[in-house]
Amino acid sequence: SSGINAEWPLRPGGLIAVSSAIKCFNGTQGDKNDLGKSIECNATKAYTQCHSPDNSKVVEFKEYGCGPCPDGTKGCKNCTGNECNAWTAKTVAYQCHEGDAKANCTSSSGMNCFSARSNYTGNDKALSSGGCGTCAEAKFNASICLDCEGDLCNGAGRMAVSFIAPLLAVAYWFS
Repeated sequence: SSGINAEWPLRPGGLIAVSSAIKCFNGTQGDKNDLGKSIECNATKAYTQCHSPDNSKVVEFKEYGCGPCPDGTKGCKNCTGNECNAWTAKTVAYQCHEGDAKANCTSSSGMNCFSARSNYTGNDKALSSGGCGTCAEAKFNASICLDCEGDLCNGAGRMAVSFIAPLLAVAYWFS
């Protein structure tokens, strides 16, 4: 017998020198191709987590990497397992006014709403009601449609201001 124990590598704890490090994607958020390949995280720190931007919110945090989120970081999420922090499209939930109701919206390009311009005199109900997305996405011409960015940004108050401002200018001109 050679004295080699064929069971040694199979026993729990038998492979002491083998790294337990996980692989995480590392880089800065851009598009899917910006992230590149995953890297093996530093085995001396024994990482068990990866971190990435929380793309369900509008956040400034854009980094992917090994280990948990940096302390105090907003807009970062942790995950456990190899390559668990793969790139995901940013999807943000928000609301826009649509007629007299609030419409639930999701987007990967920003919190955009549209509404009819104050000088619109047509009868397109979809445009008059306003809604989620941009004028271009809704296939409305910019001469009759107005984009805004932010949660509930296309509300009646915004439309009233855009309607009242020209009236005040006319009233001033006649005075």
